[in-house]
Amino acid sequence: MQSGYIGSAFDYAHQPYDPYWAHTGNMGQVIEQRRPPTFGDWSEPNQMLFDQQTYMGASMERALKQSYDRQEQWNQAHMYAHHEEMNNRYLDDRQRRMHDQWHAGQPVVAHPPIVDYSTLPPYDGSVTYSTPPLHHSQWVDPHTMGNQQASQEGDQGNSSSGAFGFGGFAEMMMSIFGPPQPKYY
Repeated sequence: MQSGYIGSAFDYAHQPYDPYWAHTGNMGQVIEQRRPPTFGDWSEPNQMLFDQQTYMGASMERALKQSYDRQEQWNQAHMYAHHEEMNNRYLDDRQRRMHDQWHAGQPVVAHPPIVDYSTLPPYDGSVTYSTPPLHHSQWVDPHTMGNQQASQEGDQGNSSSGAFGFGGFAEMMMSIFGPPQPKYY
């Protein structure tokens, strides 16, 4: 038994893989190059099946390479436009920043100095931003929750807080427009 053969079939694992096997010559040459040495001993249906599968595999390899080459040409053709767009955005952001500095009465600096964060004082926590106790959800209506909390807190004497602190605003709107109506969507 020769090396490279398993039974009556040829084992391609013993051949080194050529990534350009489908791109050398025309399709007839590619099919003949891929045939194993025992191809002549096969039956005619097996030969036709092998040739058809080799043809389909080579066609897919060629289509993938053409697609990749086309995409690479598109990328190279549009690379200059992408870099130009990035540069224009940078210049536009710089102009806006300088315009805002001019409106604020600050000195307008084309290239601001780099901030050395190691020299800044440590953050002391003096700046705090209020966050609502209830986050909006598509399942929970914040106005209904605010009215429920207002009615619960109304027994305790505080009816203006609600979920987002709009209790007084909600009462004023209900006095003008009446109670909330069902949504029509």
